[in-house]
Amino acid sequence: MDSRDHRLIRKILQIVLATLAILTLILIFVSHFAAKISFFILIKVILLKFVMNHYGWDKHLENTKVVKKLKFLWKMKKIKTQAKSINQSLTLMAKSLLNLPIDENEEEVKSYLDIKNLYGEDWPFMVPVRRTRDPQVTVRGKKVECVSSYSYLDLCRNEQVQEAAINATKDYSSGNHGPRMLCGNLEILESLEKRLARFLNKESALVFSSGYLACMSCVAGVARKGDMLLMDKLCHASLKAGAKLSGANIVYFRHNDFKDAEKKIKSNKYKNLIMVIEGVYSMDGDIGNLPEARIVADKYKALLILDEAHSLGAIGKTGRGTEEFYDYKVQADIVCGSFTKSLASVGGYIACSKNYREFYTFYGQGVVFSAPLSAYHAGAADKALEIIENNPILVTKLQENSKYFRDKFRENKFDIGDSCTCVLPVIFRDTIQCLGMHRWLLNNGYFTSLVMAPACSITAPRFRITASSSLNKEEMDRIVDIFIKAREAVKENKELTEMLEEMKI
Repeated sequence: MDSRDHRLIRKILQIVLATLAILTLILIFVSHFAAKISFFILIKVILLKFVMNHYGWDKHLENTKVVKKLKFLWKMKKIKTQAKSINQSLTLMAKSLLNLPIDENEEEVKSYLDIKNLYGEDWPFMVPVRRTRDPQVTVRGKKVECVSSYSYLDLCRNEQVQEAAINATKDYSSGNHGPRMLCGNLEILESLEKRLARFLNKESALVFSSGYLACMSCVAGVARKGDMLLMDKLCHASLKAGAKLSGANIVYFRHNDFKDAEKKIKSNKYKNLIMVIEGVYSMDGDIGNLPEARIVADKYKALLILDEAHSLGAIGKTGRGTEEFYDYKVQADIVCGSFTKSLASVGGYIACSKNYREFYTFYGQGVVFSAPLSAYHAGAADKALEIIENNPILVTKLQENSKYFRDKFRENKFDIGDSCTCVLPVIFRDTIQCLGMHRWLLNNGYFTSLVMAPACSITAPRFRITASSSLNKEEMDRIVDIFIKAREAVKENKELTEMLEEMKI
């Protein structure tokens, strides 16, 4: 406890004693009986204060769970009042947990930099990495195992994909000649769109220079003011950004809970209803319930959008995603996604009917107001799709590895939530513990992705581990073993995590 807290407690006691003294004097003139009671209470309080100070009971009281919780809750309330945004409230909370001073009217940039500077080179974000094609990547000059790669099928190291990307650049150029709408389409983009549409069992497709732009445009392009966007609570930030741009009424339902989704529909008015879900949820590794979503969408005549960024190449018998996972018994109206995972490239797409595709060429902000996908990345994505089509064994191997990996983590008492895919969230409760574990893992030759609030709950920070089709059992065993050692080396602050959870922070 710092000197300010001591002064605060002393002031409170002084105010209480002064108030009781005044009340006693008043009551002497009002009621003899009341005066006696008040005098008795006053003596008791004075004696209690004397005993607490003499025997140090005040310090014992300060260390009780109840007092600690009250003090912590008071701090959190002050932080929420002071913060200028949700992000800053989380940052200030972290500063408080790390015992960093918080200034009055502190700017958001300072809040973030204070924490980042505290950790210095141990800060786990934006870490300099090179030689990503090697079996071991180089992090700060040291070769380490990367256990969080988005390249689920390991095509980022495939020579055919590299060669196709380079050849495409030679045929076109390193950059682009302007937006597709104004300056014309590159033929390589239209060729990629046709292959992608066939692969996803859709009529047509449209590609974008990033997955973020594709998913954002997918939502913003069709939703309007007066419409209702009914979105799974765990939808990606790109989908939420598109929702905000659209001006539609945004309503979130509990994750994968379509009874809750239906309740939200019944309690809101709208012109048109648009439902948005994901195939594989990137922070949890579970699969969206497409059949239930389709039932609700059909019942209320809603347009159903499905984000397949982490599903393409990862689920379904041949890697064609969520619709194939459910044997094509149900389908979404519009699918969007990214090339940055299984396809080992950069860019994104919308796959849909021909009519919607034409509509998006004029109303998809990410196409109209952005440079197109580069020929280099189009060439890589096209070759990756061809390889997946011709080698479904890659997908089978990925799914087998994913199951083995999940089982090993669960056997060793790690919380990986409801993951049933190649995305494994290794979930903890203490963010400070996770920061320490990240440093420990890197020092011992393993580079991981650490995810914490606001990307997930403040009481559920996690390491985002991924299976890959290239891993063998011995490698996966070593990864689990190193996590066991890291967990043992860096302990959780149980008292703190219990307080956060009890207060539902």
